[in-house]
Amino acid sequence: MKLMDKLNGSSIKNLFATRPEPESLQEDEPSLPQNVIKIGDHARKSGETYNQYGFRVAGLSEGNRHTLTACLQSVCWGIRKEQEMDDDLQQELQKKLSAKKVELETDRKNKEEELEASKEKQQDLAADIQSQKNKLADLEDSRYKRNRDAWITLVISTVLLIPFTIYFFIFYSSVAYSAFFKVFDTNSLGSDGNFKLSEAVLDAAAFPNAWADGWGELLFILCMPIIFLAFGFILNRWERENGRLKYFKIPALIVVAFIFDSLLAFAICKKIYNLDTMMSLESRPDYSIPLAIQDPQFWMIICLGFVSYLLWGFVFSYFVKAWENLDLNQIRKKEIEDKIAKLQKDLDTEKANGTNLRCQISAIGPKIMEIDTQMSVSARYDLAKIRLELHNFFAGWQTYLAGMHKSEIEKQDATDLFNKMIETIKVID
Repeated sequence: MKLMDKLNGSSIKNLFATRPEPESLQEDEPSLPQNVIKIGDHARKSGETYNQYGFRVAGLSEGNRHTLTACLQSVCWGIRKEQEMDDDLQQELQKKLSAKKVELETDRKNKEEELEASKEKQQDLAADIQSQKNKLADLEDSRYKRNRDAWITLVISTVLLIPFTIYFFIFYSSVAYSAFFKVFDTNSLGSDGNFKLSEAVLDAAAFPNAWADGWGELLFILCMPIIFLAFGFILNRWERENGRLKYFKIPALIVVAFIFDSLLAFAICKKIYNLDTMMSLESRPDYSIPLAIQDPQFWMIICLGFVSYLLWGFVFSYFVKAWENLDLNQIRKKEIEDKIAKLQKDLDTEKANGTNLRCQISAIGPKIMEIDTQMSVSARYDLAKIRLELHNFFAGWQTYLAGMHKSEIEKQDATDLFNKMIETIKVID
């Protein structure tokens, strides 16, 4: 048989399917193509690395591609023969294959158990979703039922909020007009010669008098109660927030409102004090904060404003909560819908996990079959070492091609032949 016919006629992919008979390389060979050498005459020398061997054979054949094919096969067959004769290596490879098989079987068993648990969890989640949907259907049938407590709270809070709001506009408009625009003189005194506090905090003539003074004054006193209503609204919204920050914001808002009320009360009480001083023959010190703290009228104005402002905020909070709780079915419906959405998300995640587990289990089977095939044959091979030595051999070959300034086409042709050979050697992970 001709060597070239054997090299060109045999499939590289079947290189590891059968082992060549030694005598097949000893048959008579007729003349070979130019620059092709006989591998048997140029075998690897003792102590020679495969890198050196590749460089030497490339030089002998001047980098001929046909010689490269034969040499790559020869390297594979030579290393295989060495490994077949190495009993220690065969035992070591057998142990590694056995350990790898046990590892894969254990992994497959664990994943199968995980898959069963995932199936059970999917069934439980699907049952929970259906149960919640049944509850939702029951709520739809009774959606017109009302929450009696919420309805009563809503009515009472509404009844309280309306007069509270009217009082706010009257009180803070009067206080704002008295503190900023009203002149306290003898005409402000009552028939008994004393000033009535109600003239300052509940002045029914505050609106017409402000209008007479100008539209700017009127707008100012109308905006004053709106400021405190806004305080109450913000207090309610912050009270409904989550997190610890609200425990700092709410007290700060209350302090600001108290200071604002105190300044208004101080301004009014100072005007009253100055009027009393003017009517009195005695000498009095100027009105100051210590005097204001001892002045009952000062605290009365604060209580009429600040306390009512807090009460308005609390009543408004009850009003909002009662409005939200007016329809229990609507609140319960939202809770159930949120729960269904969460359960559905968990179910989708679990289904994806189950699909992934099935793919992993399916991928383990072929690996175990491949290991069984290797364990059943009489000889096993360290394919990683074969690949390594082939790379070393071809590296020496490439060194020669580069040194001889071979064309890029010849270099690429050699690389393609090598890649075709190396792809047939699959190393099991």
